[in-house]
Amino acid sequence: MCLGSPDIDTSYQDFQIGESERARAEETARQARIAEGMKQIGAVFEGGTYTPPAVTPDNAPPSVTYEGMQPFLDQREAAQRDFYLPQLDNQFGKATDSLTFALSRAGLLDSTAAGEKQADLGQQFGLEKGSILARIASDIAGQKTNLNQQRSSIEAGLRASGDASQAADRALSTAVTFRQDQPTLDPLGNLFYGVAEGIGAARTGQENSRIRQLSRPPPLGSGNIGRVIA
Repeated sequence: MCLGSPDIDTSYQDFQIGESERARAEETARQARIAEGMKQIGAVFEGGTYTPPAVTPDNAPPSVTYEGMQPFLDQREAAQRDFYLPQLDNQFGKATDSLTFALSRAGLLDSTAAGEKQADLGQQFGLEKGSILARIASDIAGQKTNLNQQRSSIEAGLRASGDASQAADRALSTAVTFRQDQPTLDPLGNLFYGVAEGIGAARTGQENSRIRQLSRPPPLGSGNIGRVIA
C-alpha cells in the first residue's frame, strides 16, 4: 500500500505573505496621497493649477488654480514703498527749497559753502532712502522665512500622517492668514530738520568779522600812515 505525501499546513506563511502584500499596497497608496498633497501644497504656496486625481474614470474633480504667495509679497512691498518713498521725496523737496532760500537770503547761493550744504543734503537723502529700502527688504525677507517655516511644518505633518486633505486645509488656511496680515505703516519723522539753520548766522559772522577788520587802525610802518610835515 503506497502512502501519499502528508499535507503541510502553510496557513501561517500564507497569512504572512498576505499581510506583507497588504502593507505594501497600503504604503503605496499612502505615498500616492503624500505625493498628491505635496502637489497641492506647492500650488498653494508657489502658484499654479492643481488637478485632483479622478476617483473613477468618469468622475474627474475640477482643477483648481492658485495665485501663490509671491503676489502677496509683491503687494506688501509695494504698499510700503508707496507709503514711505513719496513722503521722503516730499520732505527732500521742501528741505531743498528751504536751503536754497536760506543761502540766497544770506548771499551765499553761489559760494563753496552752498555747494557743500547741498551735497550734504543729497547725501543725507541717499542714506535715508537706503535705510527705508533696507527696512522694507528685511520685512519681506522675514515674511518669506515665516512662509517657508509654515510650509515645512505642513509638509512634515503630511509625511507623518499621510492625510493629504488635512495638509491642504492647513496650507490654504496659512495662505489666507498671510494675505490678511498687513505691515505697520508709521509716518516718517522730520528727516531733514535744521538743514538751513545757521546759514544766516554764519553770514552775519562773516560780515561782522570783515567790519572789525576794516575798522582797525593800520599798524605802524604801513604805507597808509600819512607823512609828518616838518
